[in-house]
Amino acid sequence: MRQISLSVCRMGKRHSDAAISSRRLYGDSMRWNDLFADLEAQLEFGRWQSAEQDAAELTRGMWAELSLMDRLRGALGQQVRVVLQDGRIQVLQLRSVGPTWVGGHAESGAVLISRDAILGVEGHLQRATVPSRPLQAGPSMASIYRSLGRRREALQVLGRHGDVVAEGTIDRVGKDHFDVAMHARDEFRRAAVVQGVRVVPFEAVLLVRASPMSLNDM
Repeated sequence: MRQISLSVCRMGKRHSDAAISSRRLYGDSMRWNDLFADLEAQLEFGRWQSAEQDAAELTRGMWAELSLMDRLRGALGQQVRVVLQDGRIQVLQLRSVGPTWVGGHAESGAVLISRDAILGVEGHLQRATVPSRPLQAGPSMASIYRSLGRRREALQVLGRHGDVVAEGTIDRVGKDHFDVAMHARDEFRRAAVVQGVRVVPFEAVLLVRASPMSLNDM
């Protein structure tokens, strides 16, 4: 993965976005090295205006290709405020970022949030980390649910309107849904305490709360 600083976006003269191909910049690390070496040389010889123009052009190309997940990866370890679909703001210390989800630590424990449930993010997102291969983006949401099920993590699942739609342990995970054996979060899953099974579609989930240790190794 490559770390990218977005702080140069304040340099701002208008130039054509076609001047630099952002796709080539992501795909060829040598191009990055050559470009930054050229910028440093221009600054060294006092060619400030030209260097600022090139930096501004590079930033516009980068913005066009960056995803929200790329920028959140660049903020791992930081605290952000996530505006959710139900209007609440979840304060989160970013711990993990996947292709379509974010995870972190909140006062209530570990929290997993789907990308589709995010309306906005407040924080210092001036850097980005772009995976060079799809596998480096992290596991899918379904894989995370399966991992939590294997660990027998007691979860609380909130729906898109902020209401609790399920509480208990994930038993099975399908392509677009998972089964929750319903029981209190402070009880270990066993037949005597299970009150039933609830099937929850992925798209119905606002966030999932788990224990603070559940994000380790994810």
